[in-house]
Amino acid sequence: MAVQVRLAVAALVTLLVATAEVAATEANVELKDNGYEGVLVAIAPSVDESYAGDVIASIKRTISDASEVLFKATQQRAFFRDVKILLPKTWTKTPSDAVALNENFDESDIRVDVGTGVYGNQPHTEQPGGCGDPGLYIHLTPEYLVDDKVSGVWGPRSKVLVHEWAKLRWGVFDEFGYPNDEIYPLFYASQNIVEGNVEVIVHPNYCANEVLSGNFRDITGSACSYVGDLPDKNCRFIPDDDQAAVSSLMSLYYIANVEEFCSETKRHNFLAPNKHNNKCDRRSVWSIIKMHPDFKDDNNPQTQTASPTKFTVLRQEEAKFALVLDYSFSMRDYDRIKKLQSTARRWILHEVAEGSSVGIIKFGGTARVEAPLTVIEGEASRKRLADLVDTNLRSATSIGAGLSLAMNEMLNREKNAVILLITDGEENTSPYIRDIEDQLAASGIRVVTIAFGATADQQLESIAQQTDGKTYTVFDTDSGSQLLDAFLGALTYQPGDTVADTKIKIHEYAYNGTDNQVSKAFPVDASVGRDMLFQLKTSALKHTVSAPYLVRPDGTEVKTATFDPFTGSWAIKVPLAEPGRWKWTASLSGDKKHYIQVDVTAKARNPDILPIFAKAWASSGSSGVDATVSPVIVYAEVKQGSNPVIGATVRTYISHTSTPDEAIDLDLLDNGQGADSQAGDGIYSRYLTEYPFTGRYIVRAQAWNNGSASSTADSKPTAQLTDATLELSRPIHLRCRSTAVAPKFPSTQRQPSLLGSSAALSQPDPFSSFSHINLQGVDNQERLLQVTKIPETGDVLPPSRVTDLQVAGTYEDSLTLTWTATGDDLDSGIVSRYEIRLSSNDSDLLDIDAENMTLLTFEESVQKPELFVVAGETVNVTLDLEESIEIGKVYYLTLRASDDVGKLSSFSNVATVFLVHEPAEEGLAMWIIISIAVAVLIAVIAVIACVLVSGRREGVRVPVENPDW
Repeated sequence: MAVQVRLAVAALVTLLVATAEVAATEANVELKDNGYEGVLVAIAPSVDESYAGDVIASIKRTISDASEVLFKATQQRAFFRDVKILLPKTWTKTPSDAVALNENFDESDIRVDVGTGVYGNQPHTEQPGGCGDPGLYIHLTPEYLVDDKVSGVWGPRSKVLVHEWAKLRWGVFDEFGYPNDEIYPLFYASQNIVEGNVEVIVHPNYCANEVLSGNFRDITGSACSYVGDLPDKNCRFIPDDDQAAVSSLMSLYYIANVEEFCSETKRHNFLAPNKHNNKCDRRSVWSIIKMHPDFKDDNNPQTQTASPTKFTVLRQEEAKFALVLDYSFSMRDYDRIKKLQSTARRWILHEVAEGSSVGIIKFGGTARVEAPLTVIEGEASRKRLADLVDTNLRSATSIGAGLSLAMNEMLNREKNAVILLITDGEENTSPYIRDIEDQLAASGIRVVTIAFGATADQQLESIAQQTDGKTYTVFDTDSGSQLLDAFLGALTYQPGDTVADTKIKIHEYAYNGTDNQVSKAFPVDASVGRDMLFQLKTSALKHTVSAPYLVRPDGTEVKTATFDPFTGSWAIKVPLAEPGRWKWTASLSGDKKHYIQVDVTAKARNPDILPIFAKAWASSGSSGVDATVSPVIVYAEVKQGSNPVIGATVRTYISHTSTPDEAIDLDLLDNGQGADSQAGDGIYSRYLTEYPFTGRYIVRAQAWNNGSASSTADSKPTAQLTDATLELSRPIHLRCRSTAVAPKFPSTQRQPSLLGSSAALSQPDPFSSFSHINLQGVDNQERLLQVTKIPETGDVLPPSRVTDLQVAGTYEDSLTLTWTATGDDLDSGIVSRYEIRLSSNDSDLLDIDAENMTLLTFEESVQKPELFVVAGETVNVTLDLEESIEIGKVYYLTLRASDDVGKLSSFSNVATVFLVHEPAEEGLAMWIIISIAVAVLIAVIAVIACVLVSGRREGVRVPVENPDW
């Protein structure tokens, strides 16, 4: 049995009212008078500075050219007016135009970083949401930007960027198929009735306003091979250079004439089984774009000219933190002031990066500066600041006084300025928050608020939102971990370190009980171990009878613990921890009134090994969530560097602030079903469907490796633009960009770096064990969630839609079907019934009055227990046919689910069956079965095949015009 190891606790994700991560980037970009302003391109520290000039020049050239493409594609309604390029802190020789105010890598729109094991150097957009939901960011590699041979594989950089921007900004998707993808195939087929005979027509999977001319070629460069009457899966469609089509930029955008999006007037191909039709219910790309606030209600109408793009190169400055601490008498309750003292001291002594600046302001009825901004330079500067955090309280509370002093004096004119406000929120003396709120919102200073108790003033949340900061709630029952995680959340505004210098939490444990000795083991895997720090915090020194100690994997003990009486913490430092099973031991008093909290952090073992990161967040509405109509989606991202970790077990614990010890367990999935948009991308998600009360909720996330986790991470995280690297890292793009001469395909192909229905993970590397907590990303863009309405009684949520119905096998008088189970409430629980429909006429599938089309009724399904498995698991069922399937005829299938109160899901995708051979005498599978899951409820059959435009085979043809559009 695999040892269950904790991977990550993305500790405090307190969710209320505001935006979610999927909208965080969008909030910083504004389309004003047709021009996008606030677009941020950030370069990662992993990019070698010796290529800075070429990378920056290419960024400017690419976006300038893309602005012209965007202007035409949006019918002269949008272009890029103002773009900022953020240099990494590690680049010290590259000229810049200005100092960054509050820009940072984690909130950038476009990221320049090393390639991934999934995509290689292919540009891509992280899109965890659904149709119309903005993405997280666009990823470009330095190789892609500076090497024309690499970028040429995917077509003009300008068009590629607009293609990805449409995903990021407007939430649309690719309109083409992917190699070896059964859900979104490269080709699909339809049928015509000609003089009473069925004629099957094969189409390349694209969207264009005119039929594209071209030919088909095997990936080896030779002519396509055939299996029976159909071409095999190695065929690719190579469009000609000269085309009449002008759309779609979400499809074959590399064709010279293609400059627009598909729309109703541009003959949107709603039949094509592509990702956009699946996600957006067959609506055209332009119809989705027009619904975005950029253009809705005639916002930003057509203009005549687009101004040239202005670029500003920014250099990062170290963060300036103003600690604004509540020292009013109400902080005595629940030992809040003692918790504040110990956590703030630990934060100053151990967590703030060298080079950052910290100042301290204390407030009661008035406010005063205890320490001006002080640069963190070594242990002495840290200790001087930490010693000023005491427990001497005063009367009255004026939060506004503390904020005003930080804004007008301590942080006035400072760049990358952050106020870290810690309070119980009970202000009773002017100035109040409302008195300085507008001025603070206009100052450019971010505010991170940490509120003790479940009844903190919602103005704290408001000021954090207005300043693009963060908000946290800390339970009064918290032993210290929530408060520390909230303090750590502010550190994301520090300039990013290289991957090798980022702290990773690898173990966390809290205990309050009667045992006199507590020992826990924790693994240190091969990716981490440098500068390992063990910290044990106790509520009272007398509770730890003796100093805790560590035991190495070889059994030797490390007894070098030191104690800080102000933080109540023991610490042990290990310069380089060897991989293996470590253990800590602490001797305690046995008094259950006291507690201990243990944390272990470490950095990457060496620059050649990428550490594993995890972070969690949740979706939410801008004015609270009505849980009866808009359930929250909980997300957790698990990656090694930029590479997805797949196969991990990810679990969240959701608790209401009034009942922190009563949590709802929710396992997140990365299967592309229900709330999860993309299988295999390392982003795990699920709908939150249980809400005991209205109000605030806190989400904690953990991930484990139960023996199935793997990654395709490259061991070298730093981009070195050598010829050898470019040759090795260049992906073979099997969509084959049109060129004057037919492209030469190498004799040996590897999987393309594309995500269709699932990540194309070739030869993933398994993990023996891992146990990490990402300190940088635990709360990167989390917000609070305020549930404003919950169901009073009954079941209000239907099952979610099935999107991967497929035909797994065909016999003479039966079909075997498979799909991923949906749930009683969206993607949770077990459905009560299914209805499955079969027809040779696709229009009958959705017609409730059509006869002889129900293969399995709701009532009949109850007798098939194999249908009813937990949501997320695979359903396999064999159904008998009343009449044998006719040879050479296309049949269509769809299904829908019902919960226990009769609420119905939407109809699933349409799966198809096309039989081109007679069955063998024994009735087994001597037929060629072409079956795929199509993302639209329409008359199509998907096949992984191709046919020469000018050629013809028995039973199939390619039309000279497309009769389906």
